Amino acid sequence: MKTITLDEPAYARLKAWKKGGNESFSSVVKRVVPEPGTLGSFLRFVETHQTDRLPGNDKMEKAITQRSGSKHNPWI
Repeated sequence: MKTITLDEPAYARLKAWKKGGNESFSSVVKRVVPEPGTLGSFLRFVETHQTDRLPGNDKMEKAITQRSGSKHNPWI
């Protein structure tokens, strides 16, 4: 067991990932945060946990697309 400190916005974000009132924060972290390692281990995590179906992915996708589109292309 370890004690960690989160500010209010971080706590609210972590709490939003909980599935029901009886899921522990440890379970949320293990479900949502992949173990460190290779890109292959990250891909296995995404495929196993189907994180592409989690709420909020559309917002992340939109932000990535907008950011990518705003970068200057040095080859043009």
